[in-house]
Amino acid sequence: MEREETLTVNIPAGVEEGMALRIPGHGLPSREAGGAPGDLFVVVQSAPDPRFERDGVDLWHREEIPIADAVLGTSLDISTLNGYLKVTIPPGTQPESVLRLRGKGLPEFGGKRRGDLYLRVSVRVPEKLGAEERKAWERLRAISKK
Repeated sequence: MEREETLTVNIPAGVEEGMALRIPGHGLPSREAGGAPGDLFVVVQSAPDPRFERDGVDLWHREEIPIADAVLGTSLDISTLNGYLKVTIPPGTQPESVLRLRGKGLPEFGGKRRGDLYLRVSVRVPEKLGAEERKAWERLRAISKK
């Protein structure tokens, strides 16, 4: 006998993509007359979050900054799972540098530790310059060759 049933399933923190959660007694009925129903298995599929890429309990986020901020340093408000965090980008940051934010990733399934959030810094180089900007860059190039 088939019947429709609505269940609320609690997904434990840190469950990874593809893990199966067992719900006892909510599966198909037993083949034996009067036997208990089997177990239902729910396979977890998480919706993508445009802010992060997941690597186990670690998260990756990409942030693009202007070249002047990479040279001089800056601070950014970075989105985490628990709101925003002010992160200092040190002077001289190179393109594709990675900064590690300890404990800002996902909770470990069945454990107490949290993963890390890795911030990959992309440097935006201007494609078009105004006359004043071009003069400033040319002057900077002349200074740096000395």
